[in-house]
Amino acid sequence: MALIGYPLTEAEERARQRVVLALDFPTIEQAIHTAEDLGDRVGMFEVGTELHIASERKGGGIVRRLHSYSPDGSANVLLDLKLHDTPQTVRKASFQLAVPGVSVFNIHVEGGEAMAHAALEGAEQGAGVYRIPRPKVIGITVLTSLDDEDLEQDGHGMKYEELVHRRTALAKKWGLDGVVCPAKLAGVMEVEHGSDLLYVGLGIKWEEPGAVLHGEGHKQLYPVDRAAAESTTGIFVIGSAITKAPDPRARAYQILQLMAPHC
Repeated sequence: MALIGYPLTEAEERARQRVVLALDFPTIEQAIHTAEDLGDRVGMFEVGTELHIASERKGGGIVRRLHSYSPDGSANVLLDLKLHDTPQTVRKASFQLAVPGVSVFNIHVEGGEAMAHAALEGAEQGAGVYRIPRPKVIGITVLTSLDDEDLEQDGHGMKYEELVHRRTALAKKWGLDGVVCPAKLAGVMEVEHGSDLLYVGLGIKWEEPGAVLHGEGHKQLYPVDRAAAESTTGIFVIGSAITKAPDPRARAYQILQLMAPHC
């Protein structure tokens, strides 16, 4: 195993570009410290609702600050704000989210076709103001905190995987750039719906003797090496498997090594 801090091999670099680090922290200080430490070992940072709101309480600027860690200046933030509202409201929100640094943001497929089109339109218009590429707009299929039993209680009338398939098909039909789905289904969705979509996989777990470390709240779990092997276009959001490890930087590198043979 190569020493931590050494330059990545070509395969490890390709793996790095497929890792999204979830900055699930309540403060900007914690998020920035982690980004500084791991910025050269991950391809993107995910900013969720808690951190985004915390940033605004401190004067904003979290996207701009994270963008400064991009090695080549390209957009490197996935905004996980899960837009789900009327089409007009989502259009306006999408316009505001299309700023330098934002590579991807998500909406709920459940919000419908008109809302999806509005998100794409708003993002296109917002990007035009800054003369930057439009951020990718991806659709959340089914939350990874749910399972078949939850869906039955909600009255969906579909099993979990069936609903992920259905909503992936809708996202593709409506022109969205990709979907959010469990990592264990990213390869399945790619085979079924094609590699022209971006598949953002959640629920990555880390296993070692006597312990399992994974993202809190996920019921849909999968090892990263299998996820990378099964999906050629998938990128994978990884949080506590890295950030709660005894040595986060070493853990991030281990993950790249596991993914590298498949990248």
